[in-house]
Amino acid sequence: MLKQWHNFYGKLRQHEGFHFAFDSLVVFAGTGVISVLFVLFHAVVSRLMGTAEYAQFVALIALLNVLNVPSLVVSTTMARYVAEFVHRNDTGTWRLLVRRGLKLTTPIALLILTVWCLAAPWLRAELKAPSVAAVIMVGLCAFIGLFCPILGGALQGSRRFGWGAASGIGTAAFRLAAGAVLAALGLGIAWLLGSVAASILLGLLIAWWPLRRAWHASASSEVTALPPARAIQGYFWNVLIAQTALFLLINADMILMARYLDAGTLGAYGKAAQLSRIVFYLPMPLAAAMFPRAVTSSNPRLILGPVLFTLAICLGAALFLTLFPDLVLRLIFGGAATGPLYIELTRWYAWAAIPLALINLLAPYLWARHETVRVLWLVPACLLYLAGLFVFHHSPQQLIACVLAGGLLALAALAWPTLHLLRADARTAAGPQGA
Repeated sequence: MLKQWHNFYGKLRQHEGFHFAFDSLVVFAGTGVISVLFVLFHAVVSRLMGTAEYAQFVALIALLNVLNVPSLVVSTTMARYVAEFVHRNDTGTWRLLVRRGLKLTTPIALLILTVWCLAAPWLRAELKAPSVAAVIMVGLCAFIGLFCPILGGALQGSRRFGWGAASGIGTAAFRLAAGAVLAALGLGIAWLLGSVAASILLGLLIAWWPLRRAWHASASSEVTALPPARAIQGYFWNVLIAQTALFLLINADMILMARYLDAGTLGAYGKAAQLSRIVFYLPMPLAAAMFPRAVTSSNPRLILGPVLFTLAICLGAALFLTLFPDLVLRLIFGGAATGPLYIELTRWYAWAAIPLALINLLAPYLWARHETVRVLWLVPACLLYLAGLFVFHHSPQQLIACVLAGGLLALAALAWPTLHLLRADARTAAGPQGA
């Protein structure tokens, strides 16, 4: 019996689906711990800060998410090429790529940080931020974050999901501990953002550990082994434009809410939006595990399974938030956040976040399948969404309606090229059999 089980397990390990399921489980477990720590961070900080002050902090975090778009693009680009080299068992070349990426990022990151600091007073006035120091700290977080995607993308592309999870858990745990202390001391938003910067740095150091030999790596021919610079640049810029549109679709309402909403509704909208984004983060583990495989495989199950699973989970989560919003609001933000407006906005926003979750799955799949141009359909969808926010912003309900409309429009823009790609792959796979 034991021998039969051993043989069965040995055959199972040889199946790609087993490794995909195992990697997904590792990413899900790690992301689950990170998500819990993330929710605890906001639960603790929101209770220790005033309602308006917390809304300002959330708005700056949303701004940081948009500033991190170049970082995510670098991560996607790095993961795409590392996955290809790992598939070829070419360890020396992908480590050389990591080393080149780190050297190239440093002067660019310093230049961006300098410009951001010089523009901080103007940005504070435009965004109604609490202080210039807080705006500078957002730039510092983005500066440190520019280095993370090179290492994070290399870990993802080489399928070292355990180390990726360890990096994220270290970041989230330190952010929770330091943020709780600083918020309890009442040191303000700038100090709280400083703890965010320190947590990103810690995650960077953890991600560096398994890749620390990259500086000493060498390929057989450094000139010919690396992919052409023009190919990498074309991939990078296409993903950068689409990723910017994607993150504006996700974060624009939170960045602009301080300009459009009065003090009475700002706090309720900020908490409802932050809570409902838990739905948005649900598919991220699947996207991370799927990406390196989709680079070298056209198997439709890589996207169809995650999409159906994500849709089911998101619908269940949205239904739960609709039926028991006061329970979740009380658990995370305390009894003061269970008023009628909080409950109403949470119910609306929970459903508006579902399209955002799905487009955050389809876009990486198309990037992995080298269809970067087709993802640029997000740009007109984003422009229409921003125009909607500009016109319809007189109530929080109007803002949420714009989020839902923009998400559905973007989902349609990505669903069409995804279906077209799957049909093309199916015809290609059936071609030799029919010949």
